[in-house]
Amino acid sequence: MKETVEVVEAPIVEATRENVSEYGLFIGTDVPNAGLSIPFYKGSVQEGHNLPFECTGSAVIRTARISKRDPEVYWLERHMNMTQLFIGLGDQPFAMVLGKPNHAQGAKAPDLAQVKCFIFPAGHGIMLHKGTWHDFPLCVKDPVTVLTANSPEVVDALASMASASEMDHGDVYKIEIKKHTGKILKAKI
Repeated sequence: MKETVEVVEAPIVEATRENVSEYGLFIGTDVPNAGLSIPFYKGSVQEGHNLPFECTGSAVIRTARISKRDPEVYWLERHMNMTQLFIGLGDQPFAMVLGKPNHAQGAKAPDLAQVKCFIFPAGHGIMLHKGTWHDFPLCVKDPVTVLTANSPEVVDALASMASASEMDHGDVYKIEIKKHTGKILKAKI
């Protein structure tokens, strides 16, 4: 007898400051928390206060080039010591599959019924709240370069993996979705 696995399709949503607020801080063309008083270039520069980026150790800033991949989302992860940042560079949008933080309830997997795939306009991004479930950004149409801000412990933990598998170390709690939920998650962008 062939086993039938439920397929959950993450709704595709255009990202806005309002609809991503439960997942993280939307980074767009406006200046969140504007009004920092720096006396140079008045009238031509609107200064914003520091963004609330947090991590253990020094921030690691890197880029990644993203191309199209399978619509199945195999992995989701979360970080409890970091507010990871992703910003699309250039003229292409990118997408992110996001699940609301649920660690306060003791959850070890996301609620797939609440997971969404947000499309960020070119030149925009998000700084994730601690505990937000996410997959690495997705290409929407053409390849896109994404700027990321991470912690050394997260980059080192991910880079130390001999193969793609679940992990719970170095501030990375990464799960295989089907194993933990019995379902297949897809983001058909």
